[in-house]
Amino acid sequence: MTSSSIKDYATVVNLLKDRKNDLETFTTYAPSHRFIEAFVSATSVSFSVKDEDGSIFAMALGSAPVILKCDRLATSRGLNVDVTLFEQRADWDFYSIDTEVFMKLESAEIGSDSDEISAFLNKHAPDSSVWPDDPEILFWGQKRIAGELVALGALVQWRTGQVMFASIGTHLDHRNKGLAQQLVREALARVAKDGVTHVGLGVFAGNVSAKCAYEKVGFELVNEFTSYQRL
Repeated sequence: MTSSSIKDYATVVNLLKDRKNDLETFTTYAPSHRFIEAFVSATSVSFSVKDEDGSIFAMALGSAPVILKCDRLATSRGLNVDVTLFEQRADWDFYSIDTEVFMKLESAEIGSDSDEISAFLNKHAPDSSVWPDDPEILFWGQKRIAGELVALGALVQWRTGQVMFASIGTHLDHRNKGLAQQLVREALARVAKDGVTHVGLGVFAGNVSAKCAYEKVGFELVNEFTSYQRL
């Protein structure tokens, strides 16, 4: 049985306390100060938030969840959605990891040259979601070989307070050398020493090589999503 509309954030957290993946998804993607409502059942959870621009983002997870009124929607992979109302945009996966085991590793070198970072992303990772001067950035981690920038990635803190990786890229001439894995481990070491205990990341579902690299580092799959835009 699905609950009636829940408008208290803490109540949703309490209902999901024994559902690790649903709880992590909710607390990552639903800022408490932007939360609108949620519906929770034994096999599903749906919630919506109001973004800064006034648009509404919703998630519908599990079996037969409620599809809330929204402008943008993310659902569990394979859920049937009314294609007369929504256009499918992308499949993507949400991973996360605890940082404690990385505490003793060497910390990532920090990148601070915005022009260099932008040029690198434009050439080697043009679909990146985060770019220099984004206010959510904690730091850019980087790796160099003989002075040349060969791998780059940002740690950002979302409005929910969750820390996430973003815009991880490797130089086109230096791929398949394990550089992204090294960078991610070193960046996790740095945030661990800064007191961050858990980090997440989102990756396009079709990016199999990236997912394999993250899984080798120790990231675990939390949820698989499909995103939609209202027509």
